[in-house]
Amino acid sequence: MTTYETAADQYITINNTKYAYRRFGRSEGIPLFLHMHFRGTMDHWDPTFINPLAARRPVIILDSAGVGRSEGEIPTTFAGWAQVVIDLLGVLGLKQIDLFGFSMGGCAAQMIALNAPPGLIRRLILAGTITSAGEGVIRRTDLSPYNQLRLAKTRKEQLAAFLYSFFSPSDTSQAAGKASFERIYSARSNRTDYVEVESAKRQGMCSLNFQNPEKADEGSYNRFHELKMPVLIANGDDDLLLPTPNSYLMFQKLAKANAQLHLYPDSGHGFLYQYAAQFSKLINDFLDDPHLDRPESRL
Repeated sequence: MTTYETAADQYITINNTKYAYRRFGRSEGIPLFLHMHFRGTMDHWDPTFINPLAARRPVIILDSAGVGRSEGEIPTTFAGWAQVVIDLLGVLGLKQIDLFGFSMGGCAAQMIALNAPPGLIRRLILAGTITSAGEGVIRRTDLSPYNQLRLAKTRKEQLAAFLYSFFSPSDTSQAAGKASFERIYSARSNRTDYVEVESAKRQGMCSLNFQNPEKADEGSYNRFHELKMPVLIANGDDDLLLPTPNSYLMFQKLAKANAQLHLYPDSGHGFLYQYAAQFSKLINDFLDDPHLDRPESRL
C-alpha cells in the first residue's frame, strides 16, 4: 500500500490546464478527497494525520489551479476552487467520494458539496473552517495570525507563523506544533514550498468575497440547509484564524443533516495535527459508520 510519503505525482489535463494530484492508500473503497488550507500544497499535509486515513481507504489530494505543481491561475472565489475539484472528479470517472476540507479548503469543500452533482459527495468533514457571510458568523478583527501566515517566506518565518496561528500558547500545544512542522517538512523529498506571497493574494480575495454580504448568494451560508449528507464538524477550542464559534454555528444550521460537532481542548486551528491520531480515528469511524445514513441518526 502506498503512503503519503511514497505516493507518486500524477498529472491530468482539464480544460487545457495541467493539474498535479496524488492517489494513495487502499485500492478499494470510497475515496476520500482532502482539500488543503491557505498557501498549502500537496506537500503540506502531516503524514501522522493522513496515513491512518489512507490505511482504511483510497485518498486523493490535489494541487489546485495555480498551486504547487499545477498550472493555471488561482480562482478568486471558493466556487471557483470547488469547480476545479468537481471537474477533476468527473474526468477521473468517480461516481462518489467522501470529502474533507481544512480551513480555506473547508470553505471550498462546502461549495463542492453544494454544487456537485447529486450523490457525488457521500459524507462531508469540515475542519477549522467557516461559512460565508451571514447572521452569527464571527470574523477575527485581529488579523496578525493571518498576516503572519500570508507573509512568511523563510522556513524560520513559516515555523513561527505556524506555531502562532495554528496552536495554543501552552507548552503542550507548541511542542505538538513543532513536531508536526518537522514531520511535514521531512515527509517527502523534492517538496514544493508554500504558495508564493504574491499569488496568495488571490486566495485572500476568495476569503474577502466569501465574507462579503453583497455576494451572499454566491456563498454557502444561505444554502447550508441543502446539505443532507452526514457532516462531521471539528475544530480546536480557540481557533485564532476562523473562530471556533463558527463551527457551532454550522452545526446548528444542519437541522436536516446527520451532523456531529467535536472540539479539541488546548488547541487552535491546527488541532488536526496536534490530535492527529485521535482525529484520524474519529474520521475513520465517521466514514465507516453505516448508521449515519439513517435520517433519524442525527447526533
